[in-house]
Amino acid sequence: MIFSKAMLSVHDTSDLLKFINDEECSFLQVERINIILNRDHQNEAVLYYVNNGEVCSEVFNRQETDLYNQTYDDGIYELDGKRFCYYYPQFSDHPAYKNLSHYRRMPLNTVSHQLGEIEFINPEIDDMVDEEKHFRLINSMLVSFVAHVIEHELASSKAQQLSDERDNYHILVDVTNAVISQSSKESLLNSLLRCLNQHFSMCDLSLIEKYQGHYIQHSSRLDKDELVYQCHFFSDDSAFEQAVTSDEPVCLSGHQLRQVFFRKNTIELDESVDQVIIIPMVFRTCKVGYIAYVMKKCVEAQWCNTELLQQIAARVAMAMHSLSVHEAHTKAIPQNEYISIGVHDERHQIFDDIISQSEAMNRVLDQVAMVADCDSTVLILGETGTGKELIARAIHKMSRRSKKRMVKMNCAAVPEGLFESELFGHERGAFTGAIHQRVGRFEQANQGTLFLDEIGDMPLELQPKLLRVLQENEIERVGKNQLIPVDVRIVVATNADLVSMVQKKTFRNDLYYRLNIFPIEIPPLRERPEDIPLLVKYFSRVISKQMGKKITAITNETMRALTEFSWPGNVRQLRNFIERSVILTRGDVLNAPLEELVKLGLHISLPESDNPSPRNNNSRDYPAAIDRESIIQALRESNGIVAGVRGAAAKLGLKRTTLLSRMQKMGISSKDYLPEM
Repeated sequence: MIFSKAMLSVHDTSDLLKFINDEECSFLQVERINIILNRDHQNEAVLYYVNNGEVCSEVFNRQETDLYNQTYDDGIYELDGKRFCYYYPQFSDHPAYKNLSHYRRMPLNTVSHQLGEIEFINPEIDDMVDEEKHFRLINSMLVSFVAHVIEHELASSKAQQLSDERDNYHILVDVTNAVISQSSKESLLNSLLRCLNQHFSMCDLSLIEKYQGHYIQHSSRLDKDELVYQCHFFSDDSAFEQAVTSDEPVCLSGHQLRQVFFRKNTIELDESVDQVIIIPMVFRTCKVGYIAYVMKKCVEAQWCNTELLQQIAARVAMAMHSLSVHEAHTKAIPQNEYISIGVHDERHQIFDDIISQSEAMNRVLDQVAMVADCDSTVLILGETGTGKELIARAIHKMSRRSKKRMVKMNCAAVPEGLFESELFGHERGAFTGAIHQRVGRFEQANQGTLFLDEIGDMPLELQPKLLRVLQENEIERVGKNQLIPVDVRIVVATNADLVSMVQKKTFRNDLYYRLNIFPIEIPPLRERPEDIPLLVKYFSRVISKQMGKKITAITNETMRALTEFSWPGNVRQLRNFIERSVILTRGDVLNAPLEELVKLGLHISLPESDNPSPRNNNSRDYPAAIDRESIIQALRESNGIVAGVRGAAAKLGLKRTTLLSRMQKMGISSKDYLPEM
C-alpha cells in the first residue's frame, strides 16, 4: 500500500532513494539502502546513496572496481563487516558504507532488462529461512518501483528534449530572420543582438574577422535599449587560440577571463563580463570569422548549450558569406552615374575613426601594432591633417595602458611663458597669477599616455627639461624643489622637418635622438588616393546625419574629381570640403562645389564624348551652341544647383563636369545664383 501511494509522488531516482531510506519504510528492516543503476555506456554504472539526508551519486566502471564486478551465488552477494573491509579497504571510509557490519547485494532485473543492483547495509536478520524470503520480496517490490521511476524519468527526459528542440527551432528561425538580407556587418550584428536579447537577455555580442594578418572585432552593446556599435583592431589571438587552430569552441571564465582583461592588443571585453564563448563561424568548410557570445551573471543558463550556439554561428556564417558575395558582386558590376554612400565596408574602419584600404596605411597600422606592446617613445611624422592624433590614439588603445587616460597637449597652442607650468604643473604663488596649485600634464597622464602634438614648436629652453623627464621619469613642479616620480608613455607628433631643425640649431639634437626611437611616418592623402572614396562616403554619411539631411549618393564625376585632387591639407581639408558640400546640398545627391578645387589647381578632364545627354522633361530649349547667357539662365532657374535631376547641367543637357569646366572658363560661379535666405 505504501509503495502504491509512493508511485504517485516519486518521479526520479533521488525521490526514490529518499523514500526507501525514510522512517516510513522501516518495515523493510534495513538500516540503509543503496541503488546501483546501469548506464547506456558499456561497463559504466551509477551508485546512488544517502549521506546526511542528501542523495549523492557517483559514476564508476565495473571492470575497474572489484566490489561491483563480483559474480553472484544464487543471485545474492553477501559479506560481514570485517570481510568487507578486508576485501575492499578502499571503501572502508566511503560514506555509502560507513559503520558497515553486514553487506548484502541483490540484482535488480526485470524480464527484459538488467537495471542494476540493490545494496542492503546492515539488514536486521532474525531467521535464515525467513530472511531470504523477506529480502526477495523486498527486491521484487523495488524492481517494480525502480522500473516505474526509470520509465517516468525516460518519458520526462524525452518530453523535455522535445520541448528544448521546439524552443531551439523557434530561436533558430528568429536568428535566421534577423541576419538574412542585412546589408552591412553593423546592421547584421545589431539585428542579431536584439534577437538574442529577447530570448536570453543578452546585452553584448561580437563578430571577429581576420584582416591582413590582424583581427577586426565588431562589437554591439545594448545600453538602455540603445545599440552602441564599435570596432576594435588587435593582433593577439591567444585568448581563443583553440578556436583558431582546431575550430573548437572556446569558453573563457574566471581566471582565464581576468587574464584577458589585463592582456594587451587582444579581444576587447568589459570587466563586468562573467563568461565568453567564442565559436568559429564556418560556411561550407570555409571559416569566415568568429562569434563571441558575451555573457553576464544574469544571462540564462541555456547559454551553456554549445550545440545551439554552434547552430546560431552557422547561420551567422552564412549571412557573413552572403555579405562578402554581395560586396564582390557590387564591385564587379558596371557603375552607373551615381555612387551610393549608404553602403560601406566595415573592414576598412579601424578603431571607429581610421578609414583605410591602402597598402601605405596598412604598413602604418602594422607599425602601430608592433610598437603598442611596449612602452617605447613613438615619433609620428606627417603633413598637417594626415591624422597623427588618430594614430596616437590607436597606439594608446592597443597598449597595456589603454585602461588609463591619454592626455593630449598641442605645443603650438601653449604660450611660451606657460609651457613649463602646463607640462609639469606649479605650486600656489610660484608666479604672478598662480593663485591655485596646478597639476601638470605629466601627472595627469601618470600610468597612461601623454601625446605631445607639434613637438617642433616646443621652446628651445624647455627642451632640456623634457629630455631630463624622459630619462629620469621624474618631474619638478614650478615653485617646488621636490622631485615627483611619474610613469608615462610618451607619443609625440610633428609636421616639421626635425632633422633640418636640428641642423639649424632650433631643435636639440639629444632630444631628437631620444624621441626618434620608433618613428612612424603617415603618408599624405595624395599618396593613397584609393582611400579617398572611402573617406568621402564616410564623411558624407556622418556629417549629413549630424545635419539632419538625407544624402544617399554622389555622382561618379564628383568622386573622380575628388580622387584626382592632390589635397594639400590632407584628410582635414577633405573633411571640411565635404562638410561645406553637405551644407550646399538640397537634394539627396551630394552637391560638391568643384569650382573651388579648380581654383586650387584641379584639372577636370572633359569626357571622351561631349554629346549632350537626354534632356530632362522640365528642360527648356537652349541654343545648340551654349553661350554664357544660356548657362546663367539655367543657373537662375535651378537656384544655383549644378548637379542632380533639376540642376543646371540637366537643363542644358550637359555632363556636370563639362558645365563646370565651361563655367570656369567663362568666370561664372554657381554661388552667385543661390536663393537669398
